[in-house]
Amino acid sequence: MVINQRILFSLFVCIFLVLHSCQHKPLSKKTSSELKVVNSSIEPDQEVESMISAYRSQLDEEMNQVLANSPFAMRKASPEGLLNNFIADLVLEVADDLYKPEDGQEIDFCLLNYGGLRANLPEGPITRARVFEIMPFENEMVVLTLSGDKAYELFEYVARSDKGMPISGLKIGARNGSLGHVLIQGKEFDRLRNYKVVTSDYLAEGGDRMRFFLDPLNTEMVGMRIRDAIILFMERETASGKELFSELDGRIYFME
Repeated sequence: MVINQRILFSLFVCIFLVLHSCQHKPLSKKTSSELKVVNSSIEPDQEVESMISAYRSQLDEEMNQVLANSPFAMRKASPEGLLNNFIADLVLEVADDLYKPEDGQEIDFCLLNYGGLRANLPEGPITRARVFEIMPFENEMVVLTLSGDKAYELFEYVARSDKGMPISGLKIGARNGSLGHVLIQGKEFDRLRNYKVVTSDYLAEGGDRMRFFLDPLNTEMVGMRIRDAIILFMERETASGKELFSELDGRIYFME
């Protein structure tokens, strides 16, 4: 991604200049045990500052770019939240567009983790920097093929969780902390078939105790970071003249 390259390049410039300046300072034959306190009293190197200022300006300009507009604030919540649903829905949509299944089977649903959403989405203009705050991690989208038994464990995990897991393509009913009912793309769950789920590479490796993702029938990388998928979706919505939208639709609910 362009932003990451700029950040890395700026860091490279800083490190290079520091090392370069050190190489041209003769070492004293005498050593000193005097400790130097590093604090704000140390004057910045003006040469270094001037070298990186151009890159900092470019980075600030890009991070302050407005990607989309949200007519209302979206916050994560339990059992579901506007932000939970918004992120899960767009990840599933973007993954569907990019994923080219060799077996012809499309992605069935999406599962992300509540803790992976690190900030809320405010009302009004949404900048690139805000997307980085919501999703600061470098996690990539992964499509896993799960057996019916593993998929059932996944649904049980969501039903037992006291957090609102971001899901899309699913409707899960929980009863007394256990799984009560599941619909996948509006159809009854069939334990005898395999299902494809798009998630993050962190969760695919068993993160957040999602052990049902370990040893899947197949693992396929989509080729895009989740954060980049959010940015892409927002740019698409803006280009289509749309504002961002999300709603609570009972995709996770409690049964009597």
